[in-house]
Amino acid sequence: MGILLKASTLIKGSLLARSFDHSTRDPQATQTILLNDIMRSNQETLYGKEYRFSQITNPDIFARTVPLNSFSNLSPYVERMKRGERNILTHDQPVFFSLTSGTTDKPKYLPITKKGMAQTASTSHQWLYRALRDHPSFLNYSIICISGASIEGHTESGIPYGSASGMMYRSLPHVLHRSFALPFVLSEIKDYDLRYYAIARIALESEVSFIVTPNPTTLIKLAETGIQYQEEIIQSIRDGVPACKWPFGKSPGDSRILDAISAYLRPNRQRARVLERVIQQHGKLIPSACWNKLNLIGCWLGGSIGFQANKLGAYYGQDVPKRDIGYLASEGSITIPYKNNTSAGILALHNHYYEFVPADESSTASSRTMQCHEIEEGKQYKIILTNRNGLYRYDIHDVIQVCGFYNSTPVISFVRKGDDMLSITGEKLHVNHFIEAFHRLKTAHDLSVTQFRIVPNNMDLRHEILMHLGSEVSTEFLKDTILPLIDKFLSEVNIEYDAKRKSKRLNPPCIHIMDNAWTDDVHKQFMESGYRDVQYKWKAVATEMSTVDTRHIQHTISL
Repeated sequence: MGILLKASTLIKGSLLARSFDHSTRDPQATQTILLNDIMRSNQETLYGKEYRFSQITNPDIFARTVPLNSFSNLSPYVERMKRGERNILTHDQPVFFSLTSGTTDKPKYLPITKKGMAQTASTSHQWLYRALRDHPSFLNYSIICISGASIEGHTESGIPYGSASGMMYRSLPHVLHRSFALPFVLSEIKDYDLRYYAIARIALESEVSFIVTPNPTTLIKLAETGIQYQEEIIQSIRDGVPACKWPFGKSPGDSRILDAISAYLRPNRQRARVLERVIQQHGKLIPSACWNKLNLIGCWLGGSIGFQANKLGAYYGQDVPKRDIGYLASEGSITIPYKNNTSAGILALHNHYYEFVPADESSTASSRTMQCHEIEEGKQYKIILTNRNGLYRYDIHDVIQVCGFYNSTPVISFVRKGDDMLSITGEKLHVNHFIEAFHRLKTAHDLSVTQFRIVPNNMDLRHEILMHLGSEVSTEFLKDTILPLIDKFLSEVNIEYDAKRKSKRLNPPCIHIMDNAWTDDVHKQFMESGYRDVQYKWKAVATEMSTVDTRHIQHTISL
């Protein structure tokens, strides 16, 4: 299977990569051709007639004619598409709706057409091809691919909806599916703890060379679950059952999934002995020892999630390379990563027509946007998308940074959501200011901040830093050294903060040291609220402290 998979990946991937690389030499022409094609294809739609797509022949006319959009602008059109009405936003009827959390309590249904899905599949092919060139052995053994459920329901007109990651999973090459260690049906288990147990149980039975999932916290939880239930997992592998004694309760739906999986399991005493030796040698079922053929990890590395990706080495091996799976959103794939250990990737020129607004400017109807050939290295921008799925000049409220160029095409990385900013008295502190402060603490005092959240205390005029540390530190050291240094670092990276602190309009921050169960409990509450695991993103900035946060505070340090 490995030979067939590699051959298929190399043949199709090389053709796609060669064509893409050619287009990166003239991104302006590539983007203009794409925009004109989108306009022609959709000029007879309701939206296309309202905004005169038939008269749009170049990017300048497009920017003057079509307004910048948020989901609230497009939602009335999307609702009609969900009911099955045709020619609303796109000539092509959507084949899927990507369901994602919105800015209100109502989820967003983002339409996906067959052409849009094909572009996502093409990007996946290229990712695999470029990874295989650099890591010839990463497809030699089983693959662990963890995603959300691709189909969670159907609209009233019968169109399926579900998670973007599940849809992307389904779009991967069919030959790749045969190497997956995990049955896709595991993603449909509702109980949070049970699902991770089942994933760990099935995954640890296989020799694995590649692990891929969007969120690195998923991999941390997988490792911790395998260690927590190591004896039970080994026994179940030895006996060929999902579990000899279930550590969790099961709903009828979850029971049916586990029963279906049970039919394919067989006793595997040889693998059980291998895992027993791992515990004898290492004291626990550490993934790096269970999967010593692991050649590559694919997950997000950028933004605040990078803090979690840095923890993977302790579980999966410090020398195992990590490659970002790309700047992916429910709206589609935006980059093609081509190097290890960086969140940067080449702008996917054929997936969307891109516009950019400088990050420090507001995105309003009068905003002047820039095309991809106009943006500059080292600068940050808000990104605006137009694509074949019916999104036109759509502000996804993300900020990216230009990290360089591949031929003439920007190489970008996701930096943050546009709302990751705090301001009590006009200081405009951003999450990246705190990230920089924590990096400096690591360098100066080897203090490892494994997770954090910043909450503004408007009443006391201070920022509260919820912080989980990688090692135990004395209260005196935190109060006398660390907290003053954080205050100092913030003043150095933010002149407005410095001015407000010096004028005493802003009080020094305080630190809440969080216990070991904090991050897992936050994750669990998210899942119990009815969301999917792949939708989970750690909130580094919050408007207020939650009850979950409060109950995990060990002690507080303030100046």
